[in-house]
Amino acid sequence: MNHRSWTRHARTVGVVAAAGALVAAVLPVLAASAGQTLAQVATARGFHIGTAAGVRTLASSQWRQVADAQFNSVTMGNEGKWDATEPTQGQFDFAAADAIADYAAATGKRLRGHTLVWHSQLPSWVSTDRTAAAQRQVLIDHVTGVAGHFAGDVAQWDVVNEPFNEDGTLRSSVWYTRLGESYIADALTAARAADPAAKLFINDYNVEGVNAKSTGLYNLVQRLQAAGVPIDGVGLQAHLIVGQVPSTLRQNIERFTALGLKVEITELDVRIPLPADTAELTQQASDYRAVVGACAAVAGCTGVTTWGVGEVDSWIPAFFPGYGAALLFDEQWRARPAYTAVVEALGGTATVPAPPPVPSQVSVASFPFESGLAGWGSRGSEVTTQVTTVAHGGTGSVLSSGRTATWQGPTRPVLDLLAPGKLYTVSAWARTASGTGTARLSMQRQNGTATRYENVSANTAIGTSWTRLSGDYLFLPGATALSVYLETTDTTGDLYLDDVTIETEGPPVSSSASASASASVSVSPSRSPSVSPSASRSVSPSGSPSASPSQGGPAGCAVRYTTNDWGGGFVGDVTVTNTGAAVNGWTLRWTFAGDQRVNQAWGATVTQTGAAVSATNAAWNGTVATGAAVNFGFLAGYTGGNARPAAFTFNGTACTVS
Repeated sequence: MNHRSWTRHARTVGVVAAAGALVAAVLPVLAASAGQTLAQVATARGFHIGTAAGVRTLASSQWRQVADAQFNSVTMGNEGKWDATEPTQGQFDFAAADAIADYAAATGKRLRGHTLVWHSQLPSWVSTDRTAAAQRQVLIDHVTGVAGHFAGDVAQWDVVNEPFNEDGTLRSSVWYTRLGESYIADALTAARAADPAAKLFINDYNVEGVNAKSTGLYNLVQRLQAAGVPIDGVGLQAHLIVGQVPSTLRQNIERFTALGLKVEITELDVRIPLPADTAELTQQASDYRAVVGACAAVAGCTGVTTWGVGEVDSWIPAFFPGYGAALLFDEQWRARPAYTAVVEALGGTATVPAPPPVPSQVSVASFPFESGLAGWGSRGSEVTTQVTTVAHGGTGSVLSSGRTATWQGPTRPVLDLLAPGKLYTVSAWARTASGTGTARLSMQRQNGTATRYENVSANTAIGTSWTRLSGDYLFLPGATALSVYLETTDTTGDLYLDDVTIETEGPPVSSSASASASASVSVSPSRSPSVSPSASRSVSPSGSPSASPSQGGPAGCAVRYTTNDWGGGFVGDVTVTNTGAAVNGWTLRWTFAGDQRVNQAWGATVTQTGAAVSATNAAWNGTVATGAAVNFGFLAGYTGGNARPAAFTFNGTACTVS
C-alpha cells in the first residue's frame, strides 16, 4: 500500500479511535436540536456551509459541538500554510494539518485545503537568493509534496492565495518578482498532477464585487484557460464591514461561473464597530443573508465558508482593533441573528440552537513532590533528587544537581497521562540555586524515529525566588513517547522544580465529576493508533538529548524588522541572522516604543509583559548555525503610534538592526 493510500486507509479505518471523543461529542447536540441545523439545511440542497478550523480550536469541546452540528465543510486554517507544512526545505510536517483532515473525515465534512502558494507566512529559506529555475523548483516541490500528501482527501485547494494588488495588477511577491506571472500556472499544473481529483482555486480578498481587482482576477483566469492551465474555481474571501456588501456581488459571481468556473465564498465574516448594538446586528444579519443568498442563487456557486465559528476563534479583533462580532456565534457560543438569516437564505426554517455546555477544568496530574519523585528522573548524567530544604509550596521539591549541559534537568514520561487531540495547560514553578537564567518547560515527543522538542513556557529564573512557567500544549496524534522536562540556559547551576500540574477540559461544570489531585491520570484515555503517517522533522540529528533546543551563546546577530501596517494593527516580520557561534535554542527580546500588543505569532512563542517582548524558538527552528538565519512573524494591534523597536538582543547579545 503506497503512502497516500495508507493515509486514506488510516483516516477511514482508524480515525474513530483517534477522534472518538469528537464524534461522541456531537451526538447529544444533534439529538437535542428541535429543528434542522444549518448543516442539515445546506446538505439537503447540495450546498456546502463551512468554517475554518485550527488544531487548537479542535481541542475545544464547545467549538467542536457547534461546528459538528452546524457545518458540513471545514477549511484548514494556518495548518496548511507553507511555514507549517515545510518549515525546512524538503522536510515536510503534516501532523497539524493531518489532525484537521482526520477531524473532517471523522465528522463527514468536506475538506478544503488552504493554501499552497502565498506571499505571506513563508519560512525564510523560501526567499533565499537563487536562480529563477531553482525558485520554480522550490514552488513545484512544495505544491507536489503537500497536495500529494492529501490526495483523495481535499476536495478543493486554494492553490494560489492573494496574488493581486487593489488595482488588479499582480502583487510584487517573491514569486512574481522572480518568476513573473508564470508561477501561477506552475502551481496549478503541479497541483493537478499531484491530485487530479481536487478542484483548484485562486483565492483573494476585495474581489467580491465588480472592480479593478476582481477584473484583474477575471482576466487572469481567461489567460490561464486559453493556455490550457488547469483552473476550476475562484474563491471570494468576503471579509466585509457591516452594511457594505457590494451591490454587484451576484453579477460578479455570474461572470466567473459563465467561464465554466465554480465560485465559493471562502472566508466570510462581517465585522462591526464594538460594542455592537441591536441595529448593527440586524444589519449584519441582512448582510449575511445577502451574501449567502447571492451565492445560493447561482448554480455554479457551491458553498460559503465563514472564517471561524464564533468570537473565540475570530481573527477580526486582533487584526482590526475596535471591531468584532463578525461571525454567526458570539463569545458565549450563542447564535447571533445572522445565524437565522443564513438558514433562511438557504431555504430552511431556523431553530436557534442552545449554546453548548461550559466545560470544567480538571486535573490530569499534580506533582507537589512532598513524598518522593513520583516518576521524575534525569535526562543525562545529572542527579535528580527530592529535597525538603527548598520548596515553593509545602515542604518538598525536586533538585537537579551536577548539570553539565543546558538540556539537562528533571523529566518525566507523560504519554500515559495525555490523550491525542486534547489541549492541556501545563504549569510548574522553577528556581535556580544561584544566579539568573532562562528556564524552559518543554515536551519531548517521539514519533517513531523522529524526535521533536516543543516549548510550553519560558521565563527568567533566579536564585532568590520562584518563577512560574505555564502554557498550553496540544498533543497531536502519532506519538510513541512523550516526556515533560525542565532546562535552563545555565549549563552548570543546580535547578529546582516544584508544583507541576497538568489540566485539561473536563465534563460540563454542572456535572458532578471529581478531579484527581494525585500524580495519576484522572480520566482513562484509550491509546489510539497513529493516523499521522508522515515523517516528522527530526530536531535531534545525533540522537542525543544534547540536540534539544536549549539556549546557548555567545552569539552575534543582525535583525531585520519589517511591518505591514494598516492603522491600528500590523503584521510584524522578523529575521535574525546569527553572526556568532551556533546556538541550540534562542530567545529574541525587544521593547516596543508605544502601546503595541502582540496577539498571536507563528514560528516562535511570543510573550509580552508591558512593552517588553520575548520571542522563543519553536520546536523546529531552535538550532541556528553560524551565518544562518531564522524567521518568525506576529500579529499586533495598537492605539498610538507604531514606532520601530530601537534594540534587540539574541540570547542576551545586542544585535545590529536594519
